[in-house]
Amino acid sequence: MISARPTPRDSLLFVYGTLRAFVVTAAGERLRRRSRLVGYARVAGRLYDLGGYPGLGKPRRAGEWVVGEMYRLRTPRRTLRALDRYERGAGFARARAIAYLADGSRRCVWVYRFLRPVYAARRIAGGDYERRQPAAGIAGAEEAAGRARGRPARSLDGARTEGRRL
Repeated sequence: MISARPTPRDSLLFVYGTLRAFVVTAAGERLRRRSRLVGYARVAGRLYDLGGYPGLGKPRRAGEWVVGEMYRLRTPRRTLRALDRYERGAGFARARAIAYLADGSRRCVWVYRFLRPVYAARRIAGGDYERRQPAAGIAGAEEAAGRARGRPARSLDGARTEGRRL
C-alpha cells in the first residue's frame, strides 16, 4: 500500500484493459476525470482474455510486453483505494511495475495483476487488449473504429462495474 503521504511516484497508474480510453466503462470515465494521461506505455508481462476483461500475468520469457496507458492521478490515495475495491473482487491486486514510455523513459507505476490461474490458450498475442482478435467475444478495436466514424460506442460496464463506484 502507499504511505500516508503520497509521493509523485505513487500517483502513476498503468492500465491495460477495460480502464483504457477506447473502452467505455463508468470506472474508466471516472479514472480519466480524476487523472491526466501521461502517455502510452508497456510493462513486462502476459495478457490473458478472462471473458469480459483482460488480466495481466507475469512474463515467462524476456520480450513479453503488455501495452496500455499511463495516468497521473490527481488524488492518488482516494482513487487507488476505490480502484482496489473495484479490482479486488475480480481477482486482481495492485503491485509495482516498471513502465516504459514511447520515448524510452521508465517510470515506476502501480498496476493491477491477475492472481488466479490462467490458461495459455486464453493469452492475448501481442499483449494489446485493443488489438486482440475479434473472436474474443468482446467489443474492442471495432468499437473504437465505430466511435471514430461518429457511431455511439456500446458500453462494456456489465456486471463487473455495476454498482461499483470509483
